[in-house]
Amino acid sequence: MFRKITIGARSSTLAKLQAYTVGKKLKDTNPELEIVYRFKEASGDKDLTSPLWQIAGKGIFTKDLQDDLLNNEVDAIVHSWKDLDLEKRKGTSIISVLQREDQRDVLLFKKSSWKNPDKDLKFCTSSPRREFNLQRFFSEYLPDPLTKSTLSFSPIRGNVQTRIRKFLEGDAHGLIIAKAALDRLLNSDFLTEDISEFTEIRNFLYDSLNQCLFMILPLSLNPNAPAQGALCVEVRESEKEIYDLFSELTDMKAKISSETEREILSQFGGGCHQKIGVAVIIRPYGQVRFLQGETDDKENLSKKGILPMPDLHFSIDEVWPSQAKMAQRQRERINYKIPPNSDLFIARGYAFPQDLIINSETQIIWTSGLTTWRELAKRGIWIHGSVDGLGELEDLKIDTLFNRKPNFVKLSHQDSDLSKTTYPLVPTYNLSAPEIPANFDPEKIKAAFWRSGSEFNIITSKYPILKKIIHFVGPGSTFSKVKSELGEEAANRIHVCLSFEGWIENHIKK
Repeated sequence: MFRKITIGARSSTLAKLQAYTVGKKLKDTNPELEIVYRFKEASGDKDLTSPLWQIAGKGIFTKDLQDDLLNNEVDAIVHSWKDLDLEKRKGTSIISVLQREDQRDVLLFKKSSWKNPDKDLKFCTSSPRREFNLQRFFSEYLPDPLTKSTLSFSPIRGNVQTRIRKFLEGDAHGLIIAKAALDRLLNSDFLTEDISEFTEIRNFLYDSLNQCLFMILPLSLNPNAPAQGALCVEVRESEKEIYDLFSELTDMKAKISSETEREILSQFGGGCHQKIGVAVIIRPYGQVRFLQGETDDKENLSKKGILPMPDLHFSIDEVWPSQAKMAQRQRERINYKIPPNSDLFIARGYAFPQDLIINSETQIIWTSGLTTWRELAKRGIWIHGSVDGLGELEDLKIDTLFNRKPNFVKLSHQDSDLSKTTYPLVPTYNLSAPEIPANFDPEKIKAAFWRSGSEFNIITSKYPILKKIIHFVGPGSTFSKVKSELGEEAANRIHVCLSFEGWIENHIKK
């Protein structure tokens, strides 16, 4: 049994923090182990002028450390997994360690630029993936009048604090950065090493972030770089005992999602020059996948779905809603009262009253999906993020970034299902029962897509026979509601789709 292990990592504050985090977890499970750290500046940290995509793929952040590993100067290296090339390494093995941090990107936007918007908006990022996908995203999802501005992107290099400092001191309006990096640096108070360094940087970051608005970018339209937010450890192939030690720290969700993303990107060649993002999210109902970008051959990629996908197909006469067209429901405004100091979770665009005044600098505005986000952005409302159609049971992972716990209330309709909601309900409108065509015959129906728990209740109460059919639902509270109502014996008849449109595309016969 090893009594002493030397862990190597890059010398940036973030890399040191990651190494300490892994070392602490290893020490927790092996208290007799002595851990020594060896930090080294990588060649990629020295060259801050070349665009990253031009020099990446050459091991610029990892080769120097790997040489130390092969020369027995260190026993293991802690990496940000996204820094590793996609090719298998000679003489070493890779181990996934710890849970994955938030894999999303975050936009920091100067508050001064929001109050006095320019006709030309400049964003800082060195990632072709971000630039390609966000050019389209920002043109629709930034709030008016920002969508009327011309958008441009410029490269920026350096560690997290260097990039933020350059951004705040420069003329750019926005900076895109990996949220996991910010979360780790802001949540470093559990460490006992280099406390003054981490405290100083954490204070700098919070002071800097107070000058910005946040927008946490949805994975469905801006998927991450493969394995973003995940950590791995590299060890010598011959050292099985060390391999087994670190394998105790493996989180299977992090391992599967990261390896799957790397595998998918490798089909397109891989590398930082790629304009392709891929996100894999492991959920109880399946593996959610988002693929977005452009290949080297200029092929546009835009795929989303949940695996496994059932091989089920129905004619438009065999489904609810009738003819596979969304059932009409009438809406009526009602008086509402929002508690003071509330953040807002918006279930539908209509749920946000026209006379509601909010402050995006002090309140968090979150949406259930991107249709709602886009509708509110057109009304000039700054949206901080979305559960991206995955349901309000999703962990938002925003406490650290906002430096406080959110205090959400949910804006929705009066009859929203309270039994499966996460946030206190503030109803802002009444919603009528779905309109049922006069010639609707429930005996012919084989499958249904339920957009809400209330729709399921209303229709199955009127036609109990429909409880026996195949059920498609979105992720989140509707899935929980239908599953709860039908019981475990119906589990194999309940399938999750990301959207109504996705259901039509994949399960309605053409």
